[in-house]
Amino acid sequence: MTPSSSRSVFVSGFIAGLVALAFNFLLRLGGLAPFPPESALGAFLAIIPASVEEPAVQGLGDLAGQLGLVIATLIAAAVYGALTVVFDSYLANRLRSLATFEKLIVFAFIPWLLFGLVLFPIAGDSTFGAASSFASLSAAATFPVTFLLVQAVFALVLSPRYTPRAPSIAPRQADSSRRGFIEKSAIALFAAAAGIMSLGGIGSLFSPQVAATGGSQPVDLQDAPAIFSDPRLATLVDSEITPDSSFYRVAIDVIDPAVDASGWSLTVNGLVGTPKTYTYAQVQALPQTTLYNTFECVSNQLNGNLISNAKWTGVKLSDLLQDAGGQQSNAAYVVFYSVDGYSVGIPLTKALMPDSMVAFLMNDQPLPTAHGFPLRGVIPGLYGMMSAKWVKQISVLDSTYQGYWQTRGWSNAGTVNTVAFITTPQSGSQVNLAQSGGSVIIAGYAYAGDRGVSKVEVSSDDGKTWQEAQLKKPLSNTTWALWAYEWQSPPSGEQFVYARVTDGSGQVQTSTIADTFPNGATGYASVIFRASS
Repeated sequence: MTPSSSRSVFVSGFIAGLVALAFNFLLRLGGLAPFPPESALGAFLAIIPASVEEPAVQGLGDLAGQLGLVIATLIAAAVYGALTVVFDSYLANRLRSLATFEKLIVFAFIPWLLFGLVLFPIAGDSTFGAASSFASLSAAATFPVTFLLVQAVFALVLSPRYTPRAPSIAPRQADSSRRGFIEKSAIALFAAAAGIMSLGGIGSLFSPQVAATGGSQPVDLQDAPAIFSDPRLATLVDSEITPDSSFYRVAIDVIDPAVDASGWSLTVNGLVGTPKTYTYAQVQALPQTTLYNTFECVSNQLNGNLISNAKWTGVKLSDLLQDAGGQQSNAAYVVFYSVDGYSVGIPLTKALMPDSMVAFLMNDQPLPTAHGFPLRGVIPGLYGMMSAKWVKQISVLDSTYQGYWQTRGWSNAGTVNTVAFITTPQSGSQVNLAQSGGSVIIAGYAYAGDRGVSKVEVSSDDGKTWQEAQLKKPLSNTTWALWAYEWQSPPSGEQFVYARVTDGSGQVQTSTIADTFPNGATGYASVIFRASS
C-alpha cells in the first residue's frame, strides 16, 4: 500500500469511526451503551496529578471536561482509522471468499473486542462497560449487543469504499446486491430504532422534573445600608442569590447522571439502629427544612468565580439518621455515595449540625440534573466537594473515610477559608470620576463558611491603613455577605486595592498567599484599576 492510499484508508476509517461514535454517544445518553472515550477520559483523570488537573479546572471550568471528551473521541476515531489500515493491508484479501459487507462485519468484531474486552476493563468499567456508573442491571446485560450495533454502524459507513462499481450487474450479482442492500437497510433501521429509544434518555436530561431552572429571587434592601441602593451596585445586589443556570459546577462527570426519580432510592445504613431505604416521595414526606447556603469549590482562586449562593430545601441529616433509628455509640463518620461513583465522608459532628441537610429543592425548584437531582448534600462551612450530588446511599461508619478527592490529595477536613472577593470595579477597568460623582465604589462579597462575617476592610495604600466597608445583612449565617465601600476623591491614575475579612468569631483572614491545593486558597483579594477625572 502506498503512503497516499494508506492515508486515504485511514481517513475513511476515521470518518466512519466518528459516525459510529456519534451514534454511540446517543446510545450512551439513553443509558443503552457504554462510550469508550468517556471511560478512557475517566481513567486518565483518575491518575493525573492535581498539579496538572487543577489549572484546567480553574481556567476552563466545565469546558475542561467537555474538551477532554472531544479529544478522547478524536483519539478513538483515530483508533478506528488505524484499525482500518490494518484491515485493508492484512485482512481484506484473506477474507476474499466473503462478500464485501460480510468482510466488514467480521472486521467490526475487532473494535468490539478491543474496546469491550480491553479498554473498558482497563478503565475500571468491567467487560463491555457493565460496571459503568450509569449502568442499570438490565441495561448492562445488553451492552455487548448494543455496542456491537455501534460497530455495525461503523461497517455500514465504511462499506462504500469496498463496494465494487460494475458497469452492469448480472442476475446473480443483482441478487447479491439486493441481499447486501437488505442487510444494510436492516442494520440502518435497527440503528435508527435504537437511536429513537435513546431519545428517551436525552429527553430526560431536559425534562422539567430534573432540569428545572430557578430564577433570581427579589433582594430585600429595606434594612440594608443606603449604599446598596446605588445603581453602581445593581449587578452585585441582584446576584446575591445565584440562579440555577449560573451556579458554578464542578464534577467528576463529563456527562451528568440522568436519574429517574421513579426508580431511584436512598439507602441509610451502617451504624444506625434500623437501616432504611426511602423512595423519592418518602424523602420529600419527611419534615422539611430550608436554608440559604453558599457553596465554594476548593479549587477556587482568590477572586475566582467558583462560588455561588442559593436557597436549599430538604431534610436535616440529624432527622434522617434519627428516622433510621439513630446513630450507634461508636459512630464517627457519615459517608455519602453517589450514583456516578463519587463518595465523600464528613465527621458525624458535622452531619449532626442543625443546618446540615440533604436537599431536593434548589431556589424552590427540583434540583437541576447538573446540581444533583434527585438529592444532594448541603453541609455548611465545608467546601463544595464535601456535599455530594446524586446521593444514593448514606452510611455511618466508626472511622475516618477518604473520599474521591481525598484519595487524590485534597483536604479531608474541607473547611472553607475566610476570604473576600472584589467584584466592583473589575480588575483592569477604568473609572471616570467625573461621571461617578467623584467617588469609586469598592464592593464584593465576603465568605467565612458557617463562621459568619463580622467586618470587611479595604486598603488602598498596600495594607498600611484599612477602611471599614458597609455590610448588607446576609441571608443566613452560612452565606456570603455583600459589602461595599465608597472611596471619595481618589487620586487619578492606577490604583491598587486590597480587601480583607474578619469572621464572626473575630478572626481576621490570613494575608499569607496559598495555592488552592490541597486546602483551598488564602490571601487578600486585590484589584488594579485606573481612575480618571
